Amino acid sequence: MSKKLRFRVSSFKKFENPYDQNEAPVKYQFFVKVSDVPDDLEEWLKVNPRGQNLNTDVGRAIRDSLRSSDKIFHLLNRGICLAAEEIKYDNQVKNVEITLSSIDKHGIIDGGHTFKSIMKHNNDDLKGIVDKYVQFEVITHSNDIDTIADARNTSIPVNKASIEELRGSFEPIKAIIENVKVGSDAFIKKIAFKQNEFAGKKGNFIDVREIIAIINMFNPEMYDPEVNIHPIQSYSGKEAGLNKFINLAPRGGKRGDNNSNFRESVITQMSDIIPDIFKLWDKIELEFAETANKENKNYSSRPYSNHKEEIIEKLSMFSNKEMKITMPKGLMYPTVGAFRSLVRKGDGDKLTWAMDPFTVWDEKKGALVVQVMDTSKDLGNSPDKIGKSNLLWDSLYNLLYIHRLLYENKKRSHPLEKGGSQ
Repeated sequence: MSKKLRFRVSSFKKFENPYDQNEAPVKYQFFVKVSDVPDDLEEWLKVNPRGQNLNTDVGRAIRDSLRSSDKIFHLLNRGICLAAEEIKYDNQVKNVEITLSSIDKHGIIDGGHTFKSIMKHNNDDLKGIVDKYVQFEVITHSNDIDTIADARNTSIPVNKASIEELRGSFEPIKAIIENVKVGSDAFIKKIAFKQNEFAGKKGNFIDVREIIAIINMFNPEMYDPEVNIHPIQSYSGKEAGLNKFINLAPRGGKRGDNNSNFRESVITQMSDIIPDIFKLWDKIELEFAETANKENKNYSSRPYSNHKEEIIEKLSMFSNKEMKITMPKGLMYPTVGAFRSLVRKGDGDKLTWAMDPFTVWDEKKGALVVQVMDTSKDLGNSPDKIGKSNLLWDSLYNLLYIHRLLYENKKRSHPLEKGGSQ
């Protein structure tokens, strides 16, 4: 099987073999208008080790970029890489002729998603507001196509958090917690906002997705604090939680719209309670085990306590204090998340506490911890099952919500009495 493809290009460049200009392989690069990409390449995907699923986040991102009005698709997208027998360039008419001679050696070795997305874009006659260009890279006379294809398709992608850090999506949160100390230091110094930010360094560092997950539990646009639909996803899906935060839109708004201003306004609305949320997490983490022991639940007997495992580092997440046990996130998220039942709107729509959360923890920690430990026993002491138990989330939330209602009723009945509210 042999095929010659001819199409118009721009910015054609040839890169000789740096070891010997007279030896193969040789690489060529150029740009092609999306509407000029030849559909005959559909038959030349066998050398691509990865199938093409256009319903993934990658596929949708390529589609959205093709339909947008910007002129940077050729910069945002990695392009299409071809292995070929030969390439000829006509400088007069700006055309290339690419020869593909073996279905097992030639074709698209990288960029299959991009090619398929372009074909669908062209077939749907969705030309966008402006013409788009895609980068082509052609490698000729190479005997290492399998190795190249494998390497091109196993590169480590930049994670979502790193991209959002570059976009400034976390700046409103940074501004709120910049000087917040939990323990002796501002914990912002321990947050990894970018991929591999603390690579090679020793320490108790916090993935920014953890920060977002904890804030999400109290976000009124995601979870109404007075409705017992619970933010279990904060525990079970950190990446999904990050996407939910980034795509936060007004009720009725479209996911994926540019709603950064709305997202920032919600974080501003939460600015008075966010520092307390992390301080509360730390207080619960440090006091949970001792409370369990006082309630005759013997925390150290649970396998996840790692009480006797000296090799395991036991540090509280935010204050970095040494602990005798470990506190799994599967226990922490439902316990801390229950306190969203104490959140209400204050002056100017800013969120505040209906009752002081630290006082409420001191008053109700015994009942909360007993509920968690009993659920733990029922679920075979599996932290993952505990963190995903809707029944536990529900019971902890209701326990504190009823406590709030009783307090508010008493306050209305005896307005001169002082209590735990702020």
